[in-house]
Amino acid sequence: MDIKILYEDEDIIVAVKPRGISSQSSSGFEDDMVSLLKKHLGKDAYIGVIHRLDKTVYGIILYGKTKVATEILSNELRKKNIEKTYEALVEGLPENKEGELRDYLKKYDNNISKVVDKNTPGAKESVLKYSVEESYQRDDTFITRLRINLLTGRHHQIRLQCAEHGFPLFGDFKYNKRLQKQRLEYDKVLALAAVELRFKHPKTKEKLIYKIDADF
Repeated sequence: MDIKILYEDEDIIVAVKPRGISSQSSSGFEDDMVSLLKKHLGKDAYIGVIHRLDKTVYGIILYGKTKVATEILSNELRKKNIEKTYEALVEGLPENKEGELRDYLKKYDNNISKVVDKNTPGAKESVLKYSVEESYQRDDTFITRLRINLLTGRHHQIRLQCAEHGFPLFGDFKYNKRLQKQRLEYDKVLALAAVELRFKHPKTKEKLIYKIDADF
């Protein structure tokens, strides 16, 4: 499989992760982004994981090519200095054209997260901001394209928060309850894409911005 590279130098590599590919090394025989990038760079290349995208999510992802660059960028991520923007196609229409979702999420052992009370052991505050890009009605259902700025990076955060607040993602068989009953023609894939990434280069400190179009 060929991977689309948006930028590469001696310190970092910015690529587009396809759907169905894990962000980090997997224990099975399936391709993952780390092994695919090593095919591109050489089997002994260092690939440092900075952040992750769910296996079912398409979009921009950043890796370090040295331990120093990986450590610097990982620290920038912890300080929320790496900005990640997504687009999602959801069922329903938020009350406001722009808004903020703030919940406490907890990850459970069965690869599911839930919204819980903030005093629940293991609960983590989860925050995102959204804006409505467009909305139209089809088959008695509103279809809305959201642009989402992720302020925290929790497990299944966008998928769970959108579903909890009444506008679940199309193609989300974990959190969209309607999909347990029926499927529409636009439910073929999870309608979530990481479309923009902003960060400072770990060595030059130049502000870098990379953008792609959502593929749904």
